[in-house]
Amino acid sequence: MVEKSNINALKLAFSFFKGNIALSLAAIAILLVISFFSILPLIGIVFVFAYSILSLSIQIYFGRGIKEVKSIEEMENFAKDTKIGDFLTKYIAEATGAFLALFFISLVFIFAFALLTAIFSGTISMEEIKGMNEQQIIFYMMSSYSIPGTVMLLIAGFFFYIFPAVMGEVILSEGFNEAFKKVFLLINPAFWKKTFKKDYFLLILFWSIIVFIFGIFIVFLSSTIILLPIVLILAYILSLYNAGIYLFAKDLAKE
Repeated sequence: MVEKSNINALKLAFSFFKGNIALSLAAIAILLVISFFSILPLIGIVFVFAYSILSLSIQIYFGRGIKEVKSIEEMENFAKDTKIGDFLTKYIAEATGAFLALFFISLVFIFAFALLTAIFSGTISMEEIKGMNEQQIIFYMMSSYSIPGTVMLLIAGFFFYIFPAVMGEVILSEGFNEAFKKVFLLINPAFWKKTFKKDYFLLILFWSIIVFIFGIFIVFLSSTIILLPIVLILAYILSLYNAGIYLFAKDLAKE
């Protein structure tokens, strides 16, 4: 496998795209169509789930490909040999297991935030709120949400730091059950300790900066409909880059 760095993860992502442009554009088109169906009432949520699972399946396929190649140049050949069916669905079971586990953890996180908010906000009736002026309402809202919001933000930030290594474990998992279980390494203190390393910290630090820059650039380009194809391609490459970081993070956490 190639040297573990942010630059190499980016190079691998671009190399895969360049190696089989038709494959990548087809995958982007399919995901785009699914995202359009997600706005439908009632059944739209099914397509939201389908989009998330397929996107994760693509990341797992690409991540496993990194394990197979010995150089960035070989990634182009790996892409050329990839068929669209395999690219989207070969690891659909693993992607589904991981998605459901992440969805469950997200629900618990939201419930915890609601519980903390309820604890710190106390009890206040609608009549009391109606009797407040604007400044009193703002103060009440700030006192109700600032503490739980800060606590949950710190927890989310910590999980963000651990997340890449966990997803690296998911990428190399076998089957639905293993992928589902691997996600819960997010709440495993023994696994946390493995990420408290200089090389891992630097990888995630620069990854977060690059993702932020990519995000700003994508949002800026999204303001013009003509640039939508470029936005979609950049988002797709960013997704592959993330998968590369996940795999590198997993390896660094074990070294």
